[in-house]
Amino acid sequence: MKPKTHTIPYDFLIKLVSLAKGLVFHSIEENFPENEELEAPYPSALLCNHVSEADVVSLSMVYPRLNPKIKMIIPAREDILKRGFLQKEFRAKGFLKWILKFIDATNIIPILLRYIGAVPIKRPFRDNARELIKKGELRDKVDSEWTDLVAHIRKGRNLFMFPEGTYNHDGFLNQVKRGAYYIKSKIDKLHFNSFTLTYDHLSYKKTKLYIKYGKPFEIPNDMPADQVVKLVAETLGKHYTVTLGNLTSFVLLKLGTETKIKKQQLVQLLSQFKLHLEKQFPEITIASELRKENFQSQLELIFSKLKKVNFIDWEDEVIKTKEILYHIPKSLHNLKKSNIVLYHKNQLTAHLTKLEQIWNQLAMETGVKT
Repeated sequence: MKPKTHTIPYDFLIKLVSLAKGLVFHSIEENFPENEELEAPYPSALLCNHVSEADVVSLSMVYPRLNPKIKMIIPAREDILKRGFLQKEFRAKGFLKWILKFIDATNIIPILLRYIGAVPIKRPFRDNARELIKKGELRDKVDSEWTDLVAHIRKGRNLFMFPEGTYNHDGFLNQVKRGAYYIKSKIDKLHFNSFTLTYDHLSYKKTKLYIKYGKPFEIPNDMPADQVVKLVAETLGKHYTVTLGNLTSFVLLKLGTETKIKKQQLVQLLSQFKLHLEKQFPEITIASELRKENFQSQLELIFSKLKKVNFIDWEDEVIKTKEILYHIPKSLHNLKKSNIVLYHKNQLTAHLTKLEQIWNQLAMETGVKT
């Protein structure tokens, strides 16, 4: 089947979705391995980590980077494609509530998303999946949905895919499902590429998005399902960006309970950490804020946010870490809300061995306590 190449109306509607970036993000920073594009020859599956509802806007920013630009098929939460989604999801109050209510009344969101290529997918123990389990119909429903995705690919669309299936609530990847393995078994000569989203909620008043684009990779036909899952997880995990927010979180959690450190000393520590990272592990992507000589203003905002939630305190330019900072909640379901520092540190999970190595070197060089 010939690929369905992009059209002016298709591009326009995706551009319309991308206009929401100003409402959602402070800014967006993109990092490419080579050329400023995401290789996606037909047929391709483009894999991405799943962070939040804002990923829809993120995808609209990625689309212009596709080479070639081919229409997409995008598995989506079933409720996103129903009336009233905005009000139920955001539960806004005041004037914003009425804006969302008006948008929901037009039904423009489901119409727009379906035109772009979104198709509803059941989520385990969500939507009406419990009812289908009781009736013994869930497996048939899931199989029919995957069959539908395959049919759309064979009709000329490429696939955007979240291999985790659900949002990752602790900052890093959820368990990767077998979707990539299943699609590969159904589509001959399927190409794979990836991009990883890193959200920094600390360094600015609004979230900053970092997109790290990957290189094409192949999944051998004879590769077992568990090895495919491992390959996908490693590919997405290694491309998380080291940001000022998550590196500061890593360092604060390494300092220990009730450690006192001068602000300027912490700035120097982060700067030295960045230099070691660039020199020893150039394959790890570093955010532009860390590459700058001076990131004092962003760091001050981080301190203010953490002081507000009682994780740190400071007096006379001395920061003191507090015991609550090191508390691990019983549930990691919404870690960003319960411990935003641990949430950001978890973004670095795939890099931790290398970061620990640098930390130990810095401890010897600077005398900082480990």
